[in-house]
Amino acid sequence: MLVVPLILVLLAHACHASPAEDASGSTNSTGVANAKRSAGRIVTIPLQRSFNRNNNILVARRNARQKMSLMQLPPGVDFDDTEENRGLEPDFGRVRLTDATDTYYYGVISVGTPSQNFTVTFDTGSANMWIPGIRCTSKACLQHNRYDHDMSATYQQLGGQFAIQYGTGEVRGFTSQDTVRVGGITIKDQPFAETTSEDEVFELPDTEFDGLFGLAFKSLSSGGLVPPMTRMIEEALVDEPVFAFALSQGHRSFGELLLGGYNELHYKGDLRWMRVTRAKYWQVSMEGVWYGDGKFNLLSLSKDRDVASMPLDLILSSNVEALPKNQWEKARADEAKEAARKKARKKIKEEDEESELDRKRSHPPTDRDSPKIKKLLPTADSTSPETSAILDTGTSFLLGDPNTIQLISRIIGADFRTGDMSCSRLQDLKSIWISLGGYKFEIAPEHYVYRDSEKRTCSSAWVPSYDSPFWVLGDSFLRAYYAVFDMKDKKVGLAPINMPLRHF
Repeated sequence: MLVVPLILVLLAHACHASPAEDASGSTNSTGVANAKRSAGRIVTIPLQRSFNRNNNILVARRNARQKMSLMQLPPGVDFDDTEENRGLEPDFGRVRLTDATDTYYYGVISVGTPSQNFTVTFDTGSANMWIPGIRCTSKACLQHNRYDHDMSATYQQLGGQFAIQYGTGEVRGFTSQDTVRVGGITIKDQPFAETTSEDEVFELPDTEFDGLFGLAFKSLSSGGLVPPMTRMIEEALVDEPVFAFALSQGHRSFGELLLGGYNELHYKGDLRWMRVTRAKYWQVSMEGVWYGDGKFNLLSLSKDRDVASMPLDLILSSNVEALPKNQWEKARADEAKEAARKKARKKIKEEDEESELDRKRSHPPTDRDSPKIKKLLPTADSTSPETSAILDTGTSFLLGDPNTIQLISRIIGADFRTGDMSCSRLQDLKSIWISLGGYKFEIAPEHYVYRDSEKRTCSSAWVPSYDSPFWVLGDSFLRAYYAVFDMKDKKVGLAPINMPLRHF
């Protein structure tokens, strides 16, 4: 039986899918010049177009920016397709990828001969590649680009059955093999799945992308299919067995995925390298969580105390565990009385079915009960008691154990169940620090609070996960850091990101 433990996080903010760009470097209609590539070249997949390492191109782009005053690009304008840039050969292949409301990122690949173009999300939390097949008549498939293997001269039938189970549905299909092009790299005989049915969570407007491109280790792959990155390494199509993400922040902004190396221009300081504890996911050890300059580890506290009634002033103090038991219980009782008085003064009513329906109608994208923001995680393994976390570009938010998430929610003033919170609290919040692989990493309030600019609402990015053996640090965390994934040495490097914000 095929079991894939992660489900892509999807939120209902997406717009209509944009025309796909040819992953070999050409485009269908934008007029971007074809990118040349030689074997062994590092390849860039820009989630946000970035400066090229080539000094001439770097200067040309800076000059173009000054002349055109482009910090935000109107639709249909390609920043690199300027008069000064024409004739310069890029040293990376380029594929435009998009930030969709800070909840997921997608870019373009092509499959087959001649090329058929697809938008995919590049997911470090899964290892398979799949795209909609022409035989798929689900509404989700009909709304997206579909792969027709009869139109490809390089298609080969594999014939295996393929299924990935999601929270409220699944995708099903069969396995095939064809030429795949991504960021100027051509991967011959790449195995993947073409779907024959897809669940409604992949329908528009929830999901702009067509399929998924897994970047986890081969041991996670369903059906024994070799992941595309593994094939690139085996065929020596990249200089190094490394890829790196620089995720942008802001709807329709660009980031960058670099295959075969990493870009030193995109981070500040030095990379902090962490060993992968289990080469399946990009999983690292996790030692603790702290709020602001607090000295107490919230991860340890949540394991030992009844956090539902724990006084906040004690949570944030540095000597919580030194309190006598009777003083601890008295403090909890005092806080309970004060909470009751506040509730009476504000005439807060008990939540009923009607208010629950109103909440769901007003905040559907951040509903914690919605399968669109949950991955189907593996059940806990009794052989791995230590806390760990995976770095997952296919997850929007930050998933962790319910006790710690409940504690964080109380501290930042968010509803534990729904994540809803007042935007006015942002100015008073402090950073939260997470220790991974022995290093502390900062998550600022602008990263762990999700803001819906259209609805003018805010919600916490901290989501409780009841059945996962590890924490899942998704895009809310990764947007703050340049992340380098080394498949050979099985390690991950993080450093504060350094990228200009650019939009369509």
